Amino acid sequence: DAVAIGLGAVANTALELVARLGLAEVELPPALRRIEGSVRGLPVAMRVRRFAGGALAALTVATIVDPDGRPLAVTLIGTPADGSLAPILGVDLVALAGSLSLVAVDLAPTDDEAWRAAEPLLQRLHDATDGQIVARRWPEFALEVFSPRALLAGVHREHVSAVLAAVAGFVAELGPIYADAASADPTRQAAARERGARWRLAERRNRREHDALTR
Repeated sequence: DAVAIGLGAVANTALELVARLGLAEVELPPALRRIEGSVRGLPVAMRVRRFAGGALAALTVATIVDPDGRPLAVTLIGTPADGSLAPILGVDLVALAGSLSLVAVDLAPTDDEAWRAAEPLLQRLHDATDGQIVARRWPEFALEVFSPRALLAGVHREHVSAVLAAVAGFVAELGPIYADAASADPTRQAAARERGARWRLAERRNRREHDALTR
């Protein structure tokens, strides 16, 4: 199954990134490590792991799987540590209905200069998926906090493997972005914290995702 294989590859690449960055796993409450639910009558479970260290306050890896353990969705959220100017990593890959209905990938800026160093990664992802995706309209909450290079799209069935391989390649290249993004400038640090807070507030307004997770 191209979707399950591709999603699994993205999740595994994220764990390889964890190892390269030397992040430590954060112990989550049992109720958050595995959450049972259903999608259109199909029993599913969301498995959640979180890591932290260096430039990352948290890197969360969440995977929704079917009863056979095949991944149906993968989400990666990386939030910068206090004092870091690194962008906020957001990867959301959703195939709950059997097809890859959503590919959302971004490095949301907390500092414009630091983000410019990350922009080429997003551009390469756009180049690698050109002609293989269908652009989706940005939700209102994203307009004020996503980067101008954010990828938000659906995928033609015949291009699923290629697109997910491109996303895995994007994740594999993130090491330098989070290896060292500190600044001694307190003004830039404060501005980065403020933009990070705005990103979190905007995400909380994503009612569609919130309602889906509640179900």
